[in-house]
Amino acid sequence: MIAVTVRYFAAARDRAGVDSERLELADALSIGQLRTLLATRHPPLAPLLPICKLGCNDEFADDDQVLQAEDDVLVLPPSAGGAPRVQLLETPIVLGQAEALCEQDGVGGMVTFTGVVRRQNLGKAVQRLEFSAYAPLALKEMTAIADAAMRRWPLVDVCILHRVGVLQVGDIAVQIAVAGAHRTEPFAACRWVIDELKARVPIWKKEVTDDGAEWLGSTP
Repeated sequence: MIAVTVRYFAAARDRAGVDSERLELADALSIGQLRTLLATRHPPLAPLLPICKLGCNDEFADDDQVLQAEDDVLVLPPSAGGAPRVQLLETPIVLGQAEALCEQDGVGGMVTFTGVVRRQNLGKAVQRLEFSAYAPLALKEMTAIADAAMRRWPLVDVCILHRVGVLQVGDIAVQIAVAGAHRTEPFAACRWVIDELKARVPIWKKEVTDDGAEWLGSTP
């Protein structure tokens, strides 16, 4: 058993409901494993944790760093403008993650789209999906789509997250959050954003089924 102290700041403190807590750990967890544990202990904090930096003993810590007895762990949410609202992620997306990135001031309604890997497609049993992207252009085009939506509708903010890598059935592949003063504009904008994302952004999807593998959309 080792004991560590976890301290929460700003929005992370509000969502955890405590300033700090002392945890008794059965094993020497890594920072990444602790991140998962904290999401389970404090469900309202889970959507924010993927974009939080974790520190240890007044230094930023990587997720593979192993905790030691009496470590002082810091949970640090993004500062203003500190987290990009358009992201390609190799780590899992959790429900509410895009909403947590959106500007909140002046928001009266927020609409989200969450795309999940389904078990069947066109009668075939899906084993997994593999997403790849050319990141420089993908991020540039995703930003252009978000900016265009902001110009087309009177919105407060638009956030787009997309996974790359290997995804299993049930994993979240894409999440979009559109915030506005009212509901009508976010509904229209969210649908437009996902349609533009599929049509314009250089992100490719390989579907692996019981019958083999295929890059979807890549046949004449």
